[in-house]
Amino acid sequence: MDRREFFDRSAAGWHRHRAEDLPPRLARVVAEAQFSAGDYVLDVGTGTGVLVPLIAAAVGPEGRVLAFDISLRMLLDARQRIPSEQVLLVQADVHRLPVPSDTFHRVVCNAALPHFGDRLAALREMIGALRAEGLIVISHPIGRRAVNARHRESGGPVADDRVPPSKEMEALLRDVGLGDVVVIDEPDFYLARARKI
Repeated sequence: MDRREFFDRSAAGWHRHRAEDLPPRLARVVAEAQFSAGDYVLDVGTGTGVLVPLIAAAVGPEGRVLAFDISLRMLLDARQRIPSEQVLLVQADVHRLPVPSDTFHRVVCNAALPHFGDRLAALREMIGALRAEGLIVISHPIGRRAVNARHRESGGPVADDRVPPSKEMEALLRDVGLGDVVVIDEPDFYLARARKI
């Protein structure tokens, strides 16, 4: 079973794994992303779209959100809860993003980075989609250790998918040419933010 199959099979019960205190953590991700009204946002690996309503609210009616995931079933679940006309859901692979270059003010990757087979290639695709001075935000609102433990316990194709420690993440973001790098690695919250320069 590959990752796409894994997430297709997991889609129906995905919400059962959500921490009760997740909403304030998601709100913190949105605050750290520093959205502005009218922003165009790319939500990479959106899954069931847990962050999309908060992003849409932050960018307002003039903003737009393109949310994509490799799993069609995850996107179908997201569509049931996200009817907004300002949001477009697309099935795509992060390694070959079907988006124009230099388009988005923000690229958000929430709870997805460990699942990308080639992180450098994925980051380069995300950076290519960003406008100059745009921000990329990589988040894991339950924290690095909790994510890594959950993946180990899940087994299958995600068993070895790990969120990198802060120094490794910082080096990765700098190696792909990003600046203003900030990494927050707390026990119950993880976020990396960097700017396209």
